[in-house]
Order: sequence, then C-alpha cells, then structure tokens
Amino acid sequence: MRFRVLGALELPLGVRPVRAGYQRGVLALLLLRHNSVVATGELLGALWPGNRPRTARKMLQNAVCGLRSALAAEAAGPGSPLLLTHPPGYLLRVAEDDLDLVRFRRLTRRGRAELAAGEPLAAAGSLWAAAALWRGPALSDLPMTRNWPEVAGLRQEFLSTMEDWAVAELCAGGQRRVADELEPLVRAEPTRERLCVLLMRGLYAAGRQADALAAGRRSRIMLAERLGLRPGPELRDTELAILRHELPPLPGR
Repeated sequence: MRFRVLGALELPLGVRPVRAGYQRGVLALLLLRHNSVVATGELLGALWPGNRPRTARKMLQNAVCGLRSALAAEAAGPGSPLLLTHPPGYLLRVAEDDLDLVRFRRLTRRGRAELAAGEPLAAAGSLWAAAALWRGPALSDLPMTRNWPEVAGLRQEFLSTMEDWAVAELCAGGQRRVADELEPLVRAEPTRERLCVLLMRGLYAAGRQADALAAGRRSRIMLAERLGLRPGPELRDTELAILRHELPPLPGR
C-alpha cells in the first residue's frame, strides 16, 4: 500500500511532498472516490462549503496542476497513480493494492463471508486485520474533511467492522479481548446500541455482570438524553437476560 487515508493522509515515498492545504484536500477526495470521476462542482463544494472565493475555480486548477507535478515521479508504469481531466471533473487512477481503504474493505468482506460460513476464528482474524489498518480518524490531519459525508461514512464502516469482529471473537471464545477493545468505542459512541450489546456480552462472558449492566444503563441514559429515544428490543432483552443469568449464545457458537 502506498496511499493511506485511514488516519492522517500519507503519500508514497516516491511522491514529492504535498503540503498545500487545498492540494491535500483535492487529493483526499479523489482518493476517497478513487477510479471514479469527481465533478468540479463537488470538489469546489468540498473545499469551500461556505463562502466560496471568486478565484476558487482557478485555485482548484492550480491545486490539480500541483498534484500532477507531485505524482509525476510515480507515473512510471501501468499501475502508477495518474490524475486525469475527465469531464465533468477529474479522476485519480490508483491501483487497488495501493490504497489502504480498498484493502480494509476487501478484508472486511472476507471476514463477513467467513463468519457467514461458520468460521469465526478465521473471520475474527480477517476483521481484526481490517480494523488494524486504521491509524486514527480518517484524514485526521485535514480539518476541512470533518464534515464530508464520505468521512462520516467511513467512521460507520469502521464501527460496523468492529461489531462484526466482536461477534466473531465472541464466537471464538475471545470475550476478554472484546471487552477490552469495545469499552473505549462505546464511550465514544454511547448511542450505538449494537456496539453496546456486544460489549455487554463480552463483559458478561468475562464474569463482569455488574459492569455489563452498568454499560447498558449508560447507553439507556445517553439514548434518552441525546436522542430522546428508548432502548431498542435487543438492548432491553440483553439487559434482562444478563440480570437473570439467561443470556443465550450468539448464533454460530
């Protein structure tokens, strides 16, 4: 892998450093939409979501020109990155093995297929390998990306992968590891019920019934305070089953 977006934006060693903010913003969006055309209007909206300067289109053209120069050192073979003008915008051609996002999604698909096939140990390995590609929030060094829907979507993909990993790990007997890994995630995402339910299962299976029930209570409070919602049936049923020591095993165990 050479381009990395699952954390701070990182470029291949052979690429000239790209330090200008707008150039990095353009590169970030083109990488998120790799091998697809991104319209000029979308790029302008991503770079300047509020008041757009009169020279915005020219600034975008200059950023693209600078990126082309930076990528030129890598453009030496059929799999090398190439920034193309393609109406109505631009396309960044990147080999799939050169982008961590592609590898993350490939490993996640493999892990889910292994889990569906009744192979939780293999699934846990694949899904953990996918999650391990994350070095922090996606594009964490670019403040302009924080409100991009693509970045918000990646966060949801990561959480969903971690939930599936927890299912596989629990089925494979790794309850203590599930509890350790999910506790900080649930603190950051207290209204995500499936994540909380899996944490509760991990804590209970590790012999921590009181902590499991406390996690459920915190989620219940956060749902009410932040969203004005009551917990869904899975969270309610899990709380009751833990209280009664009647928690059924996950499917596949």
